[in-house]
Amino acid sequence: MKYLNKTYIIIGISMLLTGITSCKKYTDEYNPGNRTAETYYNTNAGYQDLAKSNYATLRGIISFPGFFNIGTDVYSTPGINDNNALNLYNSLLNSSLGDTDSFYKQLYNAINIANNTIYWATQVTDGDLNIVNTRVAEAKALRAWYYYLLVETFGDVPLVTTRTTGVTLAFSRTPEKDVYVQVLKDLNDAIAVLPTTTPDFGRVTKGFAQHLLAKVYLTRGYKSYAATDDFQQAATVADALINSGTYALKPKFSDLFDPAITGFQANNEVIFSVQYSTNALTNGAGNSLHQWFLWDTQNTPLVGRSTFYGKTLNAVAPDPYFFSLFNRTSDSRFAATVFDGVLTQVAGSFAGKNYAVGDTLLYYPPFAFTALQKSQRKYIVINPDEYRNSPFLAGARNYPQFKKFRDPFVTTYAENAGARDTYVFRLAETYLIAAEAYVKLGNQGQALARFNTIRARAAKTGTNPLTGAAYAADLLYTGTLTLDAILDERARELVGEEFRWYELKRVYETIGNINSNKLLTRPLIYNDELKAASAGKTVLDAKFLLRPLPQSQIDLNRGSFPQNAGY
Repeated sequence: MKYLNKTYIIIGISMLLTGITSCKKYTDEYNPGNRTAETYYNTNAGYQDLAKSNYATLRGIISFPGFFNIGTDVYSTPGINDNNALNLYNSLLNSSLGDTDSFYKQLYNAINIANNTIYWATQVTDGDLNIVNTRVAEAKALRAWYYYLLVETFGDVPLVTTRTTGVTLAFSRTPEKDVYVQVLKDLNDAIAVLPTTTPDFGRVTKGFAQHLLAKVYLTRGYKSYAATDDFQQAATVADALINSGTYALKPKFSDLFDPAITGFQANNEVIFSVQYSTNALTNGAGNSLHQWFLWDTQNTPLVGRSTFYGKTLNAVAPDPYFFSLFNRTSDSRFAATVFDGVLTQVAGSFAGKNYAVGDTLLYYPPFAFTALQKSQRKYIVINPDEYRNSPFLAGARNYPQFKKFRDPFVTTYAENAGARDTYVFRLAETYLIAAEAYVKLGNQGQALARFNTIRARAAKTGTNPLTGAAYAADLLYTGTLTLDAILDERARELVGEEFRWYELKRVYETIGNINSNKLLTRPLIYNDELKAASAGKTVLDAKFLLRPLPQSQIDLNRGSFPQNAGY
């Protein structure tokens, strides 16, 4: 269900009126509604429209699959011979990279809308003041998220907390630690005002701000400028959200993603999601998430351009390490995330064998088949160590196809505009944030309790016939919980939902030791393409903990605006 559909029309109004306020009149303008910011946003109706426009920018902000994921431990490029800058950390990762420029601009565009929302709340002359204050809190919580993404991506960035009313020719970079102070202030302000629930599913609530606050404390805890109680604050805030009773884990992991479940997207495990619509007028370009993690089936005999398996964006691919993380015997998430085979979509013959529609063409076993075992099967068997080599196309991958994000509203192979929502924050991640914070605090008991709650939910129901033990017992983590184990669990639970680059970047095995940072080390162990291109390196250059600032911003700035070191 979609409750904020008007949002995606209102953005045009918001940007238009912001432009009227901010720009000199170089050309004659035709404004048939006679509306300006000064005459519309000071009314309750106009202000509510402005507040809704905060949600319109979200679709663009979350749509950078390569930028968020490639070059990590569990994601690589679709082609095994790609010279992709984000994946290989080579000289092409520079200030001219298109994604850095687009991401930077989109975030500051969203921040300007939030700043306008906060300002115009002081000018509204009618309406319910409590609702106006709630809209301000929504804008502050979203602004905090945008600055969190900016500061983690680029380091020191301009901190702009007032609306733009004229041309600014020079910005300076605010130190990262000061940006964090503003992020924390915005979130704490928001928590004090936001409601725990909303009748408009898709709006920011108190849970959004609490979840993000816990993550911000957790992230800052690893920094040189951390407060001494950051990890404790992260644990306390995460626990408060878990224990609030507002949210609860779904009994089955698959219920979060199965379109056959009525209302599967609007459930009380989801803390925040970006909304899409089956109405073409409000859906715009739609959601392409269903295309992110697929290999291209169009060259596959008897499958071709299949609507069932879908068209890939060729943007990002899970690497073999990701698939190795699952205990397929006991963990239900593997079957809920991917298909373990590919079925024929048309009848015909291949390699001298006849196939009916729905026959197995490809099979991905949990353990390697021998050559003899392969020869005894009608279908093609692709072993776990063969995912980098497609039997149909040289230089391409072939791995279990993703079904986690299948879009029931997509009806043709070539359709890009999906309509299912994208989860941004859900309670399962809150548990893992708490577990990580408790590991850093040395509280293994609490860390394991939070961690194993997620493992227990992931377990298949019933008893393992090979061991006689419950599947949940098979998945129970015992021993010392490590940061690497948490990162592995995040991959299993949150694949395609979390922004993996940021999760690795946050974590240091030893705080202050750059060589123990997980972004600089884990990809060199598990990302085959990066490992092959890195000539035996065990640690990436520390400059890669930040992305390069967009060259366009440096060129346009008339003040001092230095590039990040090393770029």
